[in-house]
Amino acid sequence: MTKQKFPDWSKFTPESAAADLPRLLAEAENGVAELESLEPQTFEELNWRLNDAVRPLWDAWGMLSHMTSVMNSDAWRKVEEEFQPKIVEISLRISQSKRLNEIAKNVLQRISSCGGASQNATRIRILKKSIQGAELSGVSLEGERKERFNEIAKKLAKLSMDFSNCVLDATNAFKLEKDGKTYTIDDANYPETMKHCADREVREKLFRARSTRAPENAARIDEILALRRESAAILGFANPAEVSLATKCAPSVAAVMKMIDDLDAATEKCAAEEKAELEASADGAKLEPWDLSFYAERLREQKYAYSEEELKKHFEVEDVVAGLFRMTKFLYDVDVRELKGGEKPSVWHPDVRFFEVSEGGRPIAHFYFDPYVRNGQKRGGAWMNEFRNRCDRRGELPLALVCTNFPKPDESGKAYLPMREVETLFHEFGHATQCMLTKIGEEDAAGISLVEWDAVEVASQFNENWCLDDRTGIKIPEDLKKKVRAAKNYRAATACRRQLAFGKTDMLLHLGAAKDGKTPRDVKTEVFRHFDMPMTSDDLFLCSFTHIFAGGYAAGYYGYKWAEVMSADCYGAFEEAGLEDDAAVKRVGRAYRDTVLALGGSESAYDVFRRFRGRAPEIDAILRQQGLKR
Repeated sequence: MTKQKFPDWSKFTPESAAADLPRLLAEAENGVAELESLEPQTFEELNWRLNDAVRPLWDAWGMLSHMTSVMNSDAWRKVEEEFQPKIVEISLRISQSKRLNEIAKNVLQRISSCGGASQNATRIRILKKSIQGAELSGVSLEGERKERFNEIAKKLAKLSMDFSNCVLDATNAFKLEKDGKTYTIDDANYPETMKHCADREVREKLFRARSTRAPENAARIDEILALRRESAAILGFANPAEVSLATKCAPSVAAVMKMIDDLDAATEKCAAEEKAELEASADGAKLEPWDLSFYAERLREQKYAYSEEELKKHFEVEDVVAGLFRMTKFLYDVDVRELKGGEKPSVWHPDVRFFEVSEGGRPIAHFYFDPYVRNGQKRGGAWMNEFRNRCDRRGELPLALVCTNFPKPDESGKAYLPMREVETLFHEFGHATQCMLTKIGEEDAAGISLVEWDAVEVASQFNENWCLDDRTGIKIPEDLKKKVRAAKNYRAATACRRQLAFGKTDMLLHLGAAKDGKTPRDVKTEVFRHFDMPMTSDDLFLCSFTHIFAGGYAAGYYGYKWAEVMSADCYGAFEEAGLEDDAAVKRVGRAYRDTVLALGGSESAYDVFRRFRGRAPEIDAILRQQGLKR
């Protein structure tokens, strides 16, 4: 096996990136131009050569983007801001190359007509998606329309970057000190404070600060939406939502709205009951938005007789990580081993750990794990990234990143996780399994590459189901575990409606609902009121909605629920086989691995799902598992 090479983070600095990027940009341009001058006849001559030409550039840019996410600084931002327009420019130059698109169509026709379509199914899909991507990137545009389309693309990239940085800065800028304690509104601390802080004044100040963050982004939202509408129109689409759905699993905007409406109807009564129960538990006190998490946690403790603080004592980070790897071994028969000392490659921060995934003693993948919050440097939330896809021709194994914002270890060196963070780790590692356990050797379709965006959360959400499984070996008293399981669906309807509110707001904004004097904030307010979302009169939620204004979820946030339906149905296969039957769970786990995790983007996600389940996804499993089936 080819010896694996890993990035040397110790030598990757803002100065080195700024020095290398001009050369890498020029080399990529020369490589693409040379390919355009040739007459490639085969997939290898086209795709492999193109990948080799641009890969060094994309690797360097990916590393730079990563550093602005995990080690953000003025120096890194300066380099990103300087080179982002040039990256957008060369991306458009490649995707809008009429010559490359013409070659791709010729190669596709040759492969499809030679009688080997079944053997070349993955390559055919790669070529078709490449051609579709070129069309959506404006390959057919000419003259002024092409110039304007490209200008919009550059502006949107800059606006998204500025939007994200603005949220990060606003989050880091807020601190509240009272009675010797400092409170923040970052993703690691805010949710726990709102659940457990008995000081109502503190809760109100934190809620208002977090929900009114980054007001400067309001103008950016208007510009982003306007530019997205204009870009869609140039491509011949009615609106940005139609552009988004062109590459998704969901067949149409109508199908998405139907799913939202169906779940709206299925959860409305349950959510009203949950609200009434919560209000009754407050002994007549009027509940304000900053009271809901606190009183919901007290009610949950009362109903299920355990506290999050009590549960957290059993979720020390090392125990949770070990339990996750035991569960992975049980389901998929792979081993995860941490590399330390001389075996460990360089990392970007001392907290970062490095692991090897092996099967039968043979390495099949590697991943970094960056666990702890770094206020001022690391963006909020949690995510999985692919630094490298599996590539058989180069002998390269997948290289992934799992990044979380766990609370830092205490004086004893231990960090304890609330249940939501345990679920987060299982969730992100679910993404990583799809990256690392792929059996597809073509890098353009391996792992999550070409997996439709509204199906990319299937593997991650599925993995959350195993957090409390006895097979993890995480030591939790059985009576406490029973209470936690019983409480699993606590306020499930309210949680579901929260996601529906986000998804519907996103879709309506990208369908053009903000018009005739109605602002994006008006659209959001109407939707939030319908779903009874907590907010104040000065709420600026959209100004920190990075998923749709600085991430990949524009007109795609619905994908969380769309994928959740599929992931619940996947877990339903294990329920049907018998969750207590080790042999049955392993058998279904193998089938799941051989389809959902192994096939990546080599087929459409719906087809992959059908391979696993033998039918199309159904909504019954999610309603049953969440206690919403009436």
